[in-house]
Amino acid sequence: MKLPFDPNFPALTDDAPYFDRLKNEPIRPIFIMGLHRSGTTFLYDSIARCFPVANLSLYHLFFYNRLLKNFHEGNEQRDRDILNRLFRGLGITNRKIDNVWVDDRMVEEYGWLLRQRSYRVSVQSSNSAFLAEICRKLVHVTPGSQAALLKNPWDTGNAKQILQQFPNAKFIYITRKPTYILNSLINATLSLTSGSQPFQTLLVDDFKMPAGKLAMQVIYAGWAVVRGVRRLLGDRISTEIILPFAAFIVKNDLAAYYRDLAELPKESVFEVDYQKLNTQPKEIMGNLRDFLDLPFSCDPSEIVPKPRSGQIQERLLSYEPRFMQRLKRSLGDKISVD
Repeated sequence: MKLPFDPNFPALTDDAPYFDRLKNEPIRPIFIMGLHRSGTTFLYDSIARCFPVANLSLYHLFFYNRLLKNFHEGNEQRDRDILNRLFRGLGITNRKIDNVWVDDRMVEEYGWLLRQRSYRVSVQSSNSAFLAEICRKLVHVTPGSQAALLKNPWDTGNAKQILQQFPNAKFIYITRKPTYILNSLINATLSLTSGSQPFQTLLVDDFKMPAGKLAMQVIYAGWAVVRGVRRLLGDRISTEIILPFAAFIVKNDLAAYYRDLAELPKESVFEVDYQKLNTQPKEIMGNLRDFLDLPFSCDPSEIVPKPRSGQIQERLLSYEPRFMQRLKRSLGDKISVD
């Protein structure tokens, strides 16, 4: 993507002189798990505010290869300012799929970083050493932090593999009414297939691909074709096309979600209800304090509830009973049809 100015993103070797300082940093990862559009960003932001944890922000993502150098040479704010100027220069204010404000502090998923170094956005034995490095770096450049807080919905269903690589990991799962997840997923897809997407393009520009830049050009061309078709079809027909695919994704991801909960040791996992987090954050954070064995770094009553998202699409209201019955048949008593 053509940028309005050169942000001087770091070279792979920028942090090399400082890597020996990471060897004594402990690895204590806390993974936030859940489906896309289920409230993982809200939970991540809430925990990051309340506890002494290091989190992965957009600054850490885009300037990952210069985090140590900036920290030890006092240049962090310079690159944060550059990143914010870049966002505004590209006309980026929110993520477009929702109203989450985009700036250097916005929390983000580690899957984007994994894909820059490997061919996967989820944790595998082949990239787990890199994730360990991410944990050490984040803790090192966040004075006072006692753990690394991470999120990546692509890893929901992959907790057993993660636990093999990080035996002391803690997992916090967030759940939400499936119809709301489905509604949000459809709205996000409609948004991503309409108009230019400078924020998402920034995120995927450096993906590691088998055919390199050529593969990315093909992906961008396909994305442009989809946007053109979507514009011709309009919202109503596009929703009808997206709906069965989105419902299939939600059903499969929920199955993976509950499989994780069944397979993980009880002392390693904690489940949060999105609605309860939004209405009773102090109680939820108090329970998490005991689970994580971490002190509060701020009063959880300062958590600002999320405003109610847009109304459920009319099409989903008629589709919901059938959708919930399918989930009930697939997942049994884990899903309530009420």
